[in-house]
Amino acid sequence: MILLGGEQTAPNLLPARYFKPERVYILHTDFWKSKQMAERLSLRLVGMYPELVPIDAYDPGKITEQIRSLLHGVSDILVNITGGTKPMSLGALEAARQAGWQPFYVKSQGGKTDLDFYSFSQIGTPLIKESITISDTITLEDYLVAYFGTEFQITGFGIGAGKTFEQTIYETLEPSVDEIAVGWKHASGAVDVDFVVRCNNQVGIIEAKTGGKARTTEGIKQLAIAGGQRFFGTYTRRFLVIDQTWSETSNNRALAEAIDIALIELPSYATSGKISTLEKGKLVGAVQKALGRPVKE
Repeated sequence: MILLGGEQTAPNLLPARYFKPERVYILHTDFWKSKQMAERLSLRLVGMYPELVPIDAYDPGKITEQIRSLLHGVSDILVNITGGTKPMSLGALEAARQAGWQPFYVKSQGGKTDLDFYSFSQIGTPLIKESITISDTITLEDYLVAYFGTEFQITGFGIGAGKTFEQTIYETLEPSVDEIAVGWKHASGAVDVDFVVRCNNQVGIIEAKTGGKARTTEGIKQLAIAGGQRFFGTYTRRFLVIDQTWSETSNNRALAEAIDIALIELPSYATSGKISTLEKGKLVGAVQKALGRPVKE
């Protein structure tokens, strides 16, 4: 299998784990981030004998020649055109057409992961010939290592008033997701979130705020950074859980919606120290709607 290394490793990790090819070639550019993410991805594909191969970043014709040369004479090749730069995708698609290899594209949306397989018309036009849905191919550790290598730690519950709120959220979600990690922190110390959760192949990050902090934009800012291109990236859903109800006209609500952060309001906790049965269903439902149903159910 050919994989195009880029800042997002999820679209490469998922199909590699699903198909389990005998060997994987991870193509990357000379940009340090591209090589770093390729190296991290290779850590979770050890049994597939991953080989890191530098190629051009922006010349589709040159990229096609480099890929054809790399696997000259080999016929049974899957080509994932999802990652890398756009010229890398174009070059890989053309290499697949010329060599008769099978190209595919990874779509991750609506709580599921689909692979679109392409064929070519007589004049070389790429056409979707088949789509399949893949499931339950990764663990949370796979995802975290593929994105961060060893540059993270799981720290557990926080301290102070927020700890009990976090514990209550954990007790509510744990039976209803496939995996949940409590307290994720980047090695730089600059970014942290309260939970990382997985349902099937979909991953989300959760920040929980209670009391005065629940009335501020602090949680939104944390999720905006943690879910940015340089950290968890575009394939990770973001959730802000608060023990308040924001006004429909609140600037905070509008800001969360504008940057695609799912807001989950649990005001019952502020009044009783517990999450009501109705709001437990709201919390679980919001996470499962975004990430899909867990496999363990």
